[in-house]
Amino acid sequence: MRGFACAALLALTACGVSAGDVPMIAGDYELIEVEGKEIFGKPTARIAPDGAISGQGPCNVYRSENSAELPALDYKTMVTTRRACIREGGETDFLAALGAVRQAERRGGELVMTGPGVTIRWYPLP
Repeated sequence: MRGFACAALLALTACGVSAGDVPMIAGDYELIEVEGKEIFGKPTARIAPDGAISGQGPCNVYRSENSAELPALDYKTMVTTRRACIREGGETDFLAALGAVRQAERRGGELVMTGPGVTIRWYPLP
């Protein structure tokens, strides 16, 4: 049995696959902040194991596939509802920031998404 486990581990290593290579970012989150932007409400995100994202923005519901391979992120096409918002609430800035992120990682108890000129911090929901 021990030989089988070693052989399996060796095969994964030879293929370049390591459990530490892909961050565990899948889950449900609530927005802490988009640095430098005022975002109202409590936007949420549900991140799938492949990095796809969906959730509630400051006003509208949104979703996007991840066009990159984790740990990279690339939300090229963000699909949103077109609800008439009483208050804009930073919706444009929020969606633009999501479209600009290029990676995500766990830092302490938070999920931090970063990209050129953008940092988004999320709190994991139970």
